[in-house]
Amino acid sequence: MAFAMFLGAGNLIFPPMVGQLAGNHIWLAAAGFLMTGVGLPLLGVVVISKVGGGFNEITRELPRLLVVLIGSCIFLIIGPLYAVPRTSMVAYEVSVIPFIEKESYLPRLLFSTGFFAVSWYLSMRPGKLLETVGKIITPALIVLLIIMGITPILAPLGSPGEAMGLYDKTPVLTGFLEGYMTMDALAALMFGVVIVTNLKSHGITDKDRLFHYCTITGIIAATGLALVYLSLFYLGATSREVAPEPSNGGQILALYVDALFGSPGIILLAAVVTLACLTTAIGCITAASEYFDALTDRISYSTIVALISITCLLFANLGLNQIITLFIPVLMILYPTCIMLILLGLIRDILPNPTLTYRSTLLLTLIMSIIDALKSVDAPALEFFQELFSLLPGYESHLSWLLPAGASILITGIIGLAFRSDRFQEDQA
Repeated sequence: MAFAMFLGAGNLIFPPMVGQLAGNHIWLAAAGFLMTGVGLPLLGVVVISKVGGGFNEITRELPRLLVVLIGSCIFLIIGPLYAVPRTSMVAYEVSVIPFIEKESYLPRLLFSTGFFAVSWYLSMRPGKLLETVGKIITPALIVLLIIMGITPILAPLGSPGEAMGLYDKTPVLTGFLEGYMTMDALAALMFGVVIVTNLKSHGITDKDRLFHYCTITGIIAATGLALVYLSLFYLGATSREVAPEPSNGGQILALYVDALFGSPGIILLAAVVTLACLTTAIGCITAASEYFDALTDRISYSTIVALISITCLLFANLGLNQIITLFIPVLMILYPTCIMLILLGLIRDILPNPTLTYRSTLLLTLIMSIIDALKSVDAPALEFFQELFSLLPGYESHLSWLLPAGASILITGIIGLAFRSDRFQEDQA
């Protein structure tokens, strides 16, 4: 179930594009991509299970209002505003467009309506996801993925060319940043909750047992994701002759599979992509609905699921490329904050003053991420700050937050040795 939920739109459309652009540097780019696309999601699931499952538990050192704000932003982006609408559009581009003569608004609307109707129906029963997704949809998805993943390796349609763009100079770092686009680190904070909920519904309530089974689940899902990514990287690297100027990875997939299998291949790809995107949509809608349901008693879970599904339908009809372009700056702000939230969760037990470290580090990371995202904004008032922060290592690579965040952990750790959490909390009171 976890593997199927993680394997969604971004996991299928970004690796082929990375592989094509990376060319002969494919495995260096893949190493960077796997750090943020596989490593961080695994750590996210571990952190969630460590605290017993729940976004509020991993942010308990932060002020309540800030927790709600950060959580709402993450769950809105990973849910109705970006990730879930993207799943529908990727499924539409790959499974519908190849079979129609002319793309128009009506087929997209009809497909997305049916897609989110199914997602809504299955999301209404969150405790049954293990049966509906894990035992029914996932086995079919895995069989289709094996066929699609092995064939390009056994019968490639070309060879990797020269690396292009940033992949020529900094393939590992560029792949690392591209891994952001899968949004799996953000999704891990959501899906960890879904995994814990399903385990509890099957009688596993002890905290140690929850941690044990969640960790095993995370490892299985991460291994599956890594294998899918590696096959898609190679597919993309050998696709330049088949797809010389693609606008996104979905087109690479469609053209490559069509060249390998013809019409049956397009049907195969349509089934793989639709199932993968559907399972991710169900997981995201369920997790977002459970989060907002816990925030308020005024609106029922079923109403929240319906509202999120309708919002997803509206945003989905903006189009795939427009959705991706619109939310890239938002991801550049949220992702570093989530990375630090996961890392702090792993070392929380050894922090002398977790409250001080959490608040200082996450605030600093958020500020640096906002400044980084504003690089492209042409505003004279920001020039001074941009010049100042350009002196930091990693500024040009969108990693200027890394050194300040590390320094914050170190400094607050030293301060915490003198002022333990209980004394700090008394001062706050």
